[in-house]
Amino acid sequence: MQIHRLCAGLALCAAIGATSAAMAETTLNASIWFPETQPLTRYGYQEWAKKVEKASGGDLKIKVFTDTTLLPVVAHLSGLRDGIADITYHAGTYTPADLPEDNVLAVLGISLDDPILTTFAVADFYINDPAMQALWKRQKIVFLGAYASVPYNLICRKKVAQLSDLKGLKLRTPGPVHAEWAKSVGATPVNVPSSEMFTGLDKGQIDCAVMGANELKTRSLWDVAKHINMANLGPYFAGWEWAMNGNTWKSLNEKQRRILLDTIAESTVETEIAYVKAGDEAVQESSKHGVTVYQPTDDIKQSILSFHDQARAMALKEGAERFKLKDSEGLINRFEATLKKWDNLLAGVDKTDAAALTKLLKENLYDKVDAKTYGG
Repeated sequence: MQIHRLCAGLALCAAIGATSAAMAETTLNASIWFPETQPLTRYGYQEWAKKVEKASGGDLKIKVFTDTTLLPVVAHLSGLRDGIADITYHAGTYTPADLPEDNVLAVLGISLDDPILTTFAVADFYINDPAMQALWKRQKIVFLGAYASVPYNLICRKKVAQLSDLKGLKLRTPGPVHAEWAKSVGATPVNVPSSEMFTGLDKGQIDCAVMGANELKTRSLWDVAKHINMANLGPYFAGWEWAMNGNTWKSLNEKQRRILLDTIAESTVETEIAYVKAGDEAVQESSKHGVTVYQPTDDIKQSILSFHDQARAMALKEGAERFKLKDSEGLINRFEATLKKWDNLLAGVDKTDAAALTKLLKENLYDKVDAKTYGG
């Protein structure tokens, strides 16, 4: 009888032990509303999730939700803040009232041209600048990693070969600075999320999408838009690629946090390299889908160049008048200094060399983040 009781006890202990081991695993829900073919989704979330599980030995797992299966497009901040998701991607210009500092800086995107430089500088600034950290604290989230799209171009239903071709057209624009540029060339800006570009182009609700060339392939825009002008309207970087619910971050131990930071550094580089490659490949393949590629004429180039200074002035005005920031000029000056810092750090670095870029990003940013105190 005692032997049976001992066996039963051992079995119970084993069961409890197995349950405890299973409970020790931490699974985080992550949402990004781009399709699985988009580099931000494939490399930034799906491949990253594999890295996290491997690096943690299965202790930390990421369950990835794509499209709008967990959250609507515009709810990727509120859903994160409320704990519906533990981690999200978010396009900051969709929620300007909640993210004023981010939206002020996003205006400067039209004057930039290098996605990797932009990504590294944004990550650095958003992790280290006191004003940005105060923003995340107000929103009860923890910023973990940045992104930047390939420079936006003009993907159109109609031929846009020169500046005059834009007059009277309806342009889907990603934010206020691009909307102002559209007005300056006689076009009408239309504010629709990127998830509605295909339908808008197909039904003629918009004539052009201001969007990265990769979306010709990623969202099959080449089926409904047979013209692309390679006018460089700068990368989009508003919001974040990775941010976490503040309470979830605090529930993780230091080792788990360190794993997230280290793998995000690696995935940032992989995502950006893939993003740039996807844009180049889409343009190269576009002729097979009946798309005509136009290089921007001098008048289009000049219209964008002359808008760079206006963009900075617009950012200052947005900060002071629209968002009532106390020191929008200081914010912009500090961000520009961070851009210059990373421009110097990246000088001479092969931007197709993932190992070199990851080493640079880790040594100059992520290795310096104190996993114990960051986001506290």
